[in-house]
Amino acid sequence: MTLYISRSRPRSAFKDLLGNANHLIITALVGLDAVERGIVTEVPEDLHAAWSPKDAEISAKRSRRLLLDMVLIRAIDAVDVYLREAVRKPALIQSSDFRRDLDSAGLSIFKKLQAVERHLPNLDTLPLAIVFLIVAWRNRSAHSEADLDAPQHHLDVLQDKAIELSDRFRGLDVEMLLGGYEAVRPTTFKEVASLINAAHHLVAELDARLLKALDVERFLKNALWAYLGSSQRPNERIEQTRMRRAISVWGKDPVDRPGAVLRLLNQLGFSMSAPDAATGAEVSEALVKFLQGQTPKSILAWAHVPE
Repeated sequence: MTLYISRSRPRSAFKDLLGNANHLIITALVGLDAVERGIVTEVPEDLHAAWSPKDAEISAKRSRRLLLDMVLIRAIDAVDVYLREAVRKPALIQSSDFRRDLDSAGLSIFKKLQAVERHLPNLDTLPLAIVFLIVAWRNRSAHSEADLDAPQHHLDVLQDKAIELSDRFRGLDVEMLLGGYEAVRPTTFKEVASLINAAHHLVAELDARLLKALDVERFLKNALWAYLGSSQRPNERIEQTRMRRAISVWGKDPVDRPGAVLRLLNQLGFSMSAPDAATGAEVSEALVKFLQGQTPKSILAWAHVPE
């Protein structure tokens, strides 16, 4: 039986943060519009909060600005979460040079994106350019990392692909976009929505590229080693934890062990559903059978990879 990874843990973490953000933004904007037009004039009792704006229309407009700013930060943070999760074991990014480059970027998502660009060339240029531009825009407006302007080659991509930009990102106008960046004006809903769209495209492509390049056996060893070392009990040595966890799966009767191993692999993100040919990673049938035939001691020996 062949197993697959069609979506990584880091991408799931990204989706948990960003998910159907556009729908939720629109829902909030509908509510603010109702306030702005005087349809809603009182705070619901169950909020238990005081609300008596001097000018509800102005308050709604300022709230809309705050909402878009917060979503902008959330979208950028979601990309950052993907990259941070991708270097945690079991690491999706297995290249030591790539991990070192990301680590040297510290807290700067801008420098992390530059590392991504160096180690994964030929990414889809428009989503990458949009994400770089919005990160630089946010940094300028927040006076954070203000010396890091959007790289010129990304600005050139946006200019050169103005028609494609409009077609792919809901009519986004390149002159308005770049003009807003230069003026450091607040981003519009369309620009924030386009960033979210671009972030989804970028992370989907990163995930596909990293999964296709994955050393699956190494990844599987790291995943099992992390599982075996989890849920350590008080006063229990880590070696005892690993043996206890190994016995719970590989200590079963040989008839029941294959099913227990499959259930564990499903729990760790491996499934029988084959992904699209251009994405995903594959655990061969031979490797699955090998795992099903192990004992607690042998699986511990196999999964342990010295640092």
